[in-house]
Amino acid sequence: MQFNYYFLRFLSEDLKDHLIGKRLTTCFSQNKNELVLAFEDDQSTFYIKANLDGEASLLSFPEQFARAKRNSADLFEDIIDETITGITQYVNERCLTIEFGTYSLLFKLHGRRANVVLFHDGAYIAMFKNDLVADKQIDLIALDRPIDQSHEAIRAADFAWKSIFPTFDKNLKKYLESKGYHESADDEKLGLLDQLLDQLLDRTFYLYETEALPKMRLITDPSLGEVTVFTDTIAISNAYARAFFQEYHFNRDKERAIRQIEKELQKSQNYLEHTQTKIDAIEQGRKYDELANILMANLHVPLATEQRSITLFDFYTNQELEIKIKPKMSLQKNAEVYYRKSKNQNIELDIAIKNLRKKEKHALQLMKELETLKTTDNYRDLKKLLKDQSSAAQTNKVVVPFYSCMIDGFEVYLGKNARNNDLLTQKYAKKNDTWLHAKDVSGSHAIIRNPNNQIIAKHIIEEVAALAAWYSKRQHDTLCPVLYTQKKYVRKPKGSLPGQVMVDREQVVLVKPSRSLLEE
Repeated sequence: MQFNYYFLRFLSEDLKDHLIGKRLTTCFSQNKNELVLAFEDDQSTFYIKANLDGEASLLSFPEQFARAKRNSADLFEDIIDETITGITQYVNERCLTIEFGTYSLLFKLHGRRANVVLFHDGAYIAMFKNDLVADKQIDLIALDRPIDQSHEAIRAADFAWKSIFPTFDKNLKKYLESKGYHESADDEKLGLLDQLLDQLLDRTFYLYETEALPKMRLITDPSLGEVTVFTDTIAISNAYARAFFQEYHFNRDKERAIRQIEKELQKSQNYLEHTQTKIDAIEQGRKYDELANILMANLHVPLATEQRSITLFDFYTNQELEIKIKPKMSLQKNAEVYYRKSKNQNIELDIAIKNLRKKEKHALQLMKELETLKTTDNYRDLKKLLKDQSSAAQTNKVVVPFYSCMIDGFEVYLGKNARNNDLLTQKYAKKNDTWLHAKDVSGSHAIIRNPNNQIIAKHIIEEVAALAAWYSKRQHDTLCPVLYTQKKYVRKPKGSLPGQVMVDREQVVLVKPSRSLLEE
């Protein structure tokens, strides 16, 4: 409502008392949507602060303003030290200009397309929001829109007031509709319009601080609740700006924080579902140790050299069971393979259950934070809550200069370049960590942190290997061989180039390059 034509008429008159005779001494911006102007004479300084970001387009007039020492830019230098000679409010137009003799600084106050434009002798020089290129073509003389708004003109327009009063905003339109304008007789329509215009010409302004953003009105609106009445345009503009930005920033920061927690909660829930599915598959599936026991009970059964499966009696189910075996290996050796798989499977199951419980606690904490956040209803409490959450997050967060992610409770890091690879492998990685690198090509060193020297499941090795393959010269290969070993078997020869290492006791896994692990 602050950019309503009827309010701007009063504002233009009030600005004359504050500005005429003063010089523009400073004009700068310290963010892309904020313009600050300072006007001075021997007695005082008057500031205009224009916020023109669409979501929060308004003018305020702070008593003082501290300019940031960095990241600010001077604007409209042509009129610095020029003296203000007048204020022009255009007829039936939401525009006003501050006149500096032959210069005109136009405040085009069209809501989301608001701008400040400088002209000299009516010709465009510069503007604040350069993306509004059409503003270069503005004709200052043509901005005045004299309209016959007499009763005769209204009757001639068949009482279609929208063409007679294009300056009525949606709130004024709503007011007329609430009074039954369209259903009224002709004389009653004229009476309603006269009644509204009388209110608009009365220097009384209303500020409502609603549960959402505050509202400025030229006419009373009891449905909005508690109201503060003003007669001074500067005073209500400053009160509105204070209330608006406090509420605006509160809503913005609250919604942003809610979205962040909901996003993190969704990731946690996805992890819980994925991990629970994996646990169920292990617990409900056939145990590797049972297959090994069946093989050991049938060591006497003869095998063909290339045989890849064998059907044996399953004494757990009392049925025949086909078991896959590796060719050229005895049943005892195949049983040993299944026992090793059983051991790894049990380790994987223990890790999955441990991580599931940990993630459940984290998800519960997120839900509590989300509930607290949603019920927070003032900016002071919100800032304290966000500060506490940020402090807790920083306490639990280890900042490292590498690509990083988590997989099944293991921290994973990748170097970003050759020197960063050296830092990761030589300074950051510990001897029991698993080290990975694409075979025979340059690429990122990858580390799976393993402070407790656990056995790392094969699927974890494969997923991190896929990541190491992606960040290598083999990124676009269908399959990539990746070396892996413990970091204690990786050494850097004296005089070698950045990123070059020697590797012992390495194993190789063949994987498809992928960065999906970092995208989760």
